[in-house]
Amino acid sequence: MKFLAFTDLHYTDDTSHEVRFRHKSLSKIRKAIEKHSDGCDFIMNLGDTADEVDGAKKQTDLWQEVICAMKESGKDYYALIGNHDTSTSKKTWEKIIGMKGRYYSFDCGEYKILCLDGNNNSVDTPFPENEILWSECYLDTEQIAWLKKEIDESEKEILVFCHQMFVMDDIENGDDHVLINRKEIVDLFEKSGKVKAVFCGHYHHGNFSERNGIYYITFRAICTGDNENHAVVTVEKDFIRVEGYGGQPSIEIRT
Repeated sequence: MKFLAFTDLHYTDDTSHEVRFRHKSLSKIRKAIEKHSDGCDFIMNLGDTADEVDGAKKQTDLWQEVICAMKESGKDYYALIGNHDTSTSKKTWEKIIGMKGRYYSFDCGEYKILCLDGNNNSVDTPFPENEILWSECYLDTEQIAWLKKEIDESEKEILVFCHQMFVMDDIENGDDHVLINRKEIVDLFEKSGKVKAVFCGHYHHGNFSERNGIYYITFRAICTGDNENHAVVTVEKDFIRVEGYGGQPSIEIRT
């Protein structure tokens, strides 16, 4: 199985940010798709697709532009909600982006894919009224119940995608980019014996960690500088290969 992945576009036509070249993100993903989507089973956008900026294009219009670029590839495509995407309601995001829900699953070959929504400032508020605080994120109670059921019933190995991180070098490091209620979820992953790898965004520098036989791969933000940070990931029974482009490091894992 092979997929093209990118994250943290923060797309907008506003050019004022000194570090995030957000206005270039659409052209970057178009180039990434043109160059590296051949042979991929699907394209995955791991969230923070567009920023709502005063005086700039509306977030909903920006989402439409990005999703059109993904559609034009002719590949199956998927997206996650990121914390910046909550400037507009999650229901609106679902409708425009075209996903089955704020969290969902699908099968690809020998793998079950679980796509999660960590954009909740408590376990009881899955539909916030305003943009969430990025540093205090949870999986909500409803979603955790769904996740347990999906894992229990899966007869396939599982790959997990989430904008926020579960593990960052050390599960107890306390970094703001990891989910606050991560321990419960990581324990669930480990006890199942089914989760092979977890792919995330959110932390713009990227990260790679291993914990009890599960690999946690965080991709670098595509909006950073002039680099077209993205990756083509191949997952097979005995290895995971991340072919990095731009500033994204390559990783070879034997499983």
